[in-house]
Amino acid sequence: MNRTNRILVVDDDEVVRSVFVKILRGGGYEVSEAATGRQALQLTREQRPDVVLLDVRLPDLSGLEVCRQIKGDANLQDVFVALCSGEATSSENTVDGLAAGADEYVTKPVNPKELLARMRTLERLRDSIAGLRASEQHFRRLVDILPDAVCLIDPQGRLLAMNPQGMAMLGYDSSTELPATSLFELTPKEDHDRVRAHLATALEAGILRNADCTLLRKNGDRFPAEWSASASPGGNGQPAALVSVMRDITRRKRTDEELRQMPRQIIEAQEVERLRVARELHDGVNQLIASVKMRLRKVDASLAGTSPAAHEILSRCNKLLVQALEENRRIAHNLHPTDLDNLGLADACRNLCRDLQSRTNLKVKCQMNRVPEWLPPALELNLFRIIQEAMTNVEKHARAKSLHARLVFQQNSVVLKIQDDGRGFDPKRARVGKGKWRGIGLTNMRERAASLGGTCEVKPAPDHGTTVTVCVPLQQREP
Repeated sequence: MNRTNRILVVDDDEVVRSVFVKILRGGGYEVSEAATGRQALQLTREQRPDVVLLDVRLPDLSGLEVCRQIKGDANLQDVFVALCSGEATSSENTVDGLAAGADEYVTKPVNPKELLARMRTLERLRDSIAGLRASEQHFRRLVDILPDAVCLIDPQGRLLAMNPQGMAMLGYDSSTELPATSLFELTPKEDHDRVRAHLATALEAGILRNADCTLLRKNGDRFPAEWSASASPGGNGQPAALVSVMRDITRRKRTDEELRQMPRQIIEAQEVERLRVARELHDGVNQLIASVKMRLRKVDASLAGTSPAAHEILSRCNKLLVQALEENRRIAHNLHPTDLDNLGLADACRNLCRDLQSRTNLKVKCQMNRVPEWLPPALELNLFRIIQEAMTNVEKHARAKSLHARLVFQQNSVVLKIQDDGRGFDPKRARVGKGKWRGIGLTNMRERAASLGGTCEVKPAPDHGTTVTVCVPLQQREP
């Protein structure tokens, strides 16, 4: 024992009391004495003994009453009571004593070894309860410092308890506001079926992990939360309650949305920069080339008939300048497709297909449904860029003989499909940056589709071509 255990012996018979004292001190206990019930109560409050060995029959207060007062005092919760009697020895008397809160019931006369054994049993019980209480306080402190809401919920969804952080998260000032509140009062009505499903899952499986839910603050504000729970076993193998952790994920949702919007913002910035560079090429470089071309024409005219060699050189320079102008226009057009602005998505895509067929040996088939007039410009531009990127990949890598581009507008979505009959590629090699579609081309197509709230699926088949399918929902229709 780390310390001498203290026992208060209470008996109005001095002889009996002295016998108990002698036995207990011989067993290594620190013993004090009291002859009446009131004296026992006073010494118990002053000394806080580990055990009170209490006679049932006392001259003032009965031992049962003294036991009730000790057990009713929150400051004496660690004090154990062992009732003792030589007269009230029936099983009914024992039941009455235990009902009064006694931890043990001893009948006189008692064997010294038995008395010591009973005291050591109470000692072990006290140590176990003290350990449990310390563990409970430890975990309670952990719960109190957690940043999330920790609560106890019964199988019907009623809140039994909640930590201060949970109260603050929900906008309540004190725990007295929540004990009778149902979980369904803290969630919107339209989410109640989902909450019931989460409850059922937790009760049946014994655990619920990271379930999404929407919670209501006291003022009615809604916020997204993540709910995890573990079932606490009760009688008959049925869950008695759910220990639940609820986390406010508003910041995480906001961050996720910002990350989701980032590709769109990058794409928009790229398009703005492309437009700026296209205009610089048209208004700056093109004008300079055109000016040089006109000056060379004047020089050629002034030398007419005087120097055939100079005329030949100037003629070649003129052809190179014409090629430079065409190349510059092509670059500017790719940077910002004027066909899209002037002709619309369908005709711009048809021109893209015709250009591809004219400069390659590909047989290009283009099927474009009538494009609705209310289609947002951002959607048209991104679909065009996806087609442009896919055709560039086919031209550079596929070794295809034919290409089929199809754009279909359905009731609630638009589907773009580009299919070639080329060599295809191995998706595993593509993921490590080898083969067709490597680099940022596929990533750009997927990011453009994602920025529109859609998907981009690439299905390659080695030696059997590749199919790119883009599906974008149509949510905003302008009258």
